[in-house]
Amino acid sequence: MEKKTAVGIVGGLGHIGLIQAACLAKLGYKSIAYDINSAKIKDIQRGKMPFYEPGLEELVHETMDNGLLVFTTRVTDLQEAEMIFICTGTPALPSGEADTSQVYSAIEEVARHRSNQALVIIKSTVPAGTCRKIAAFLQERDLAARAAVVSCPEFLREGSGVQDFWKPSRIVVGAPSRETAEKVAGLYSPPGIPILLTTWENAELIKHASNAFLASKISFINEIALLCEQVGADIRVVSRGIGLDPRINPHFLEAGIGFSGPCLEKDLKSLLRQFQEAKKEAKLLEAALRVNEEKRREIVHKLQAKLGGLRGRRIAVLGMAFKPQTDDVRDSHSLPIIKQLLSAGASVTVHDPWIKSPRGGRLAENDLPGVEWASSPHAAAQGKDALLILTAWPEYRELDLKQIKDCLAVPLIVDGRNIYESGQLRELGIDYQGVGI
Repeated sequence: MEKKTAVGIVGGLGHIGLIQAACLAKLGYKSIAYDINSAKIKDIQRGKMPFYEPGLEELVHETMDNGLLVFTTRVTDLQEAEMIFICTGTPALPSGEADTSQVYSAIEEVARHRSNQALVIIKSTVPAGTCRKIAAFLQERDLAARAAVVSCPEFLREGSGVQDFWKPSRIVVGAPSRETAEKVAGLYSPPGIPILLTTWENAELIKHASNAFLASKISFINEIALLCEQVGADIRVVSRGIGLDPRINPHFLEAGIGFSGPCLEKDLKSLLRQFQEAKKEAKLLEAALRVNEEKRREIVHKLQAKLGGLRGRRIAVLGMAFKPQTDDVRDSHSLPIIKQLLSAGASVTVHDPWIKSPRGGRLAENDLPGVEWASSPHAAAQGKDALLILTAWPEYRELDLKQIKDCLAVPLIVDGRNIYESGQLRELGIDYQGVGI
């Protein structure tokens, strides 16, 4: 195999970092994944992955075995890398602002331990203007000669992150010169994939605006679902009719309890904060966030209305992950909804195909105090006053609904993901409450 450029990945144990490291190693680059968590590195070396992502474990093992993927806790090991990807987290602060402190710290640490210049490529989602501020930050510390900053936002979806790396929808690179941008794009540019070489600010804003648009699309269809319930329409048919217009397309037009997870809500709030700092209004984005928050309350109100209150009621919840095919509960819609149920006096039993305990969901024991964890959907439903579906796992679509009815003390299903046909359940004598149907 032809020897290729060595690349470094800071935050190499995170969801984006580990996919980036393993996939670049598969392409033949020596990938040096740097992370300060030595315990997790040892776990990976023993075969234990920090999270589940289809196809990633096999890729990590293969590239570790051939020596192209290595892990380290020493930043000095990145010295040989010509390009270094920054994949650290940018969590939301209480104000909605993205906390970029890890990005700044990572870049400064990398620069201080180099004797020559590296291209430092920011994959982390950062507000528009961050790269320019970092360049000034490095200049002030006499580190500009050791780190040239590039923006290359990631567009990986959890549950299909490896596939998205191999078949990206587009590659966006923001850099102060076309030569620098082309060098980064040249690492991996599959044939036929659009490549956009642009400025720092454009690249940064493309990521935020993309996620904000998807979030707004979900809130839009959820608002139409409210009217459907009032006039007797079916949001699933309405959504299909809307999505057949090629200018709109059917993606992200499924009504339900709204968007959640570690990206859409966080990035929408970050973009709103950027508007505030620019002293501009973002009425459409504010409405998208407000509609999403209302959907979570609305699903609880449906339960309250059907049961005549929630105090003393026993509720089974199916689904903890923010979407199927992941074990990620970060900012999942399930968490605030379950907390609402608990605060209203209900007892809650949960089931998720991949998350069997608080520890399995990387939750603290006191995150959901008093919640019981069931081994199966049927065990969760046994003797309960209602079944609440929060994640559209394929396993839930295939349940024997007659058996579920026999388990429930009250034959009530409130479906936050519209995974069932209402007519079928009503024929079984189940009180079925969907969203917009």
